[in-house]
Amino acid sequence: MGLFYENEKSFEELLKEKKNFVFIGEAGSGKSEIALNAAAILSGNSGKKVDLFDLDQTKPLYRSRDLKDTFDSKGVTIHYQDQYLDAPVMVGGVRASLISDNYTVLDIGGGHQAAKYAGAYADLLGKDDSVPVYVVNPYRPWTKSVDAIDETMKHILGSMRLDHIYLLANPNLGYSSTIEDFKEGLDKIDALFEGYTYINSACVRRDLFKEAKNNTDKQLTAIDLYLSYSWAE
Repeated sequence: MGLFYENEKSFEELLKEKKNFVFIGEAGSGKSEIALNAAAILSGNSGKKVDLFDLDQTKPLYRSRDLKDTFDSKGVTIHYQDQYLDAPVMVGGVRASLISDNYTVLDIGGGHQAAKYAGAYADLLGKDDSVPVYVVNPYRPWTKSVDAIDETMKHILGSMRLDHIYLLANPNLGYSSTIEDFKEGLDKIDALFEGYTYINSACVRRDLFKEAKNNTDKQLTAIDLYLSYSWAE
């Protein structure tokens, strides 16, 4: 198995096949937004309980935990632990959820500390029913070269004690994204990974979905913007 795996499958196929999902991505990639959307899709498609663990310990904004009340009504329970300043904290119940019949979604962020924390569950996350998803947004300053991305992913996977990852494109600029931004972003991603791998799936804002489908052969997942605040644009 190579570093990039199951790239022939769409993201939505994985949502139907897997039980445990780990979302990884640097700040601003849209990783937490996608984790929330994935949890809502899993709950809506199956009716089963979904546990979403907010393990992203460094951000004061754009946190999954801020949507706890909203997602309770969707059948998604968001778990987190209050912090004092930037002190790392443990969130209980992760292992129990991973081995249960529930769907489990881990939003771990891109930092070493969060990845190291997730590594405590490597024995479960390395099984066939689990998939680590790395979100690639070409409009973020650290996504400049495949070497930089590869180094970041290997560092994170090393901390998590895993050896493979699924790549998911998320070319966006938040509320201000246009269909032209989306298309240009996909071109940037394809150019970055040319000769290494092909990213099969991408996420796109729901109101751009129909037009986007006519402009790419990638498998698309429509997402809602739960955490993208218009005042921050």
